[in-house]
Amino acid sequence: MLGAREVVAREGDSADFAALMQLGYLKLTRAAPDGTDMIVRYMGPGEPFAAIAVLPDARFPVTATTVTPVRLLVWPAAAMRALADRVPRLKTNLMSAMSGHLTGALNRMQELTSERVPARVARALVRMARDCGERTPDGWRIVHPITRQELADLTGTSLFTVSRLVSAWESDGLVRTSRGAMTVVDPDGLEETALRAE
Repeated sequence: MLGAREVVAREGDSADFAALMQLGYLKLTRAAPDGTDMIVRYMGPGEPFAAIAVLPDARFPVTATTVTPVRLLVWPAAAMRALADRVPRLKTNLMSAMSGHLTGALNRMQELTSERVPARVARALVRMARDCGERTPDGWRIVHPITRQELADLTGTSLFTVSRLVSAWESDGLVRTSRGAMTVVDPDGLEETALRAE
């Protein structure tokens, strides 16, 4: 079991293991040319991490840091490659997972270049609520901590803009916030409101 804020893998290091998330959440980041970290996405229970290790001489494309306590099932890369050779379906499933992550990254890149900020922030909140959320009587609570700065980093905007948007949406009853936590009360209404703001 790893505690919060521990680095699991570093971008550029040899992908010497593959893992399956059992418990908790990871934040995946990539170094920007100016040295800052760009948030790629969050991942949680049931998702494979470092599937790229099935490829020879692979390197981690991101840095993975625990956001909450995390439990991973870990296999050395050589063992994962041998298993994938014996069980072709495993390799197919891992490649499918990598393809899904790439498609998601391309979709987010398209959002960054073609959508206005309110829509990007709303989509990010709705995506996290649906992918990493739990249904509560108040809506979809994002179960891992996320700050407004992290939301700004994830959507390519400023802390000021995210704070303004989230405060307005909170006043409209679309989201609820508390220290380090966010709940999307009305996902459809949030996206509609964000699109009307454009």
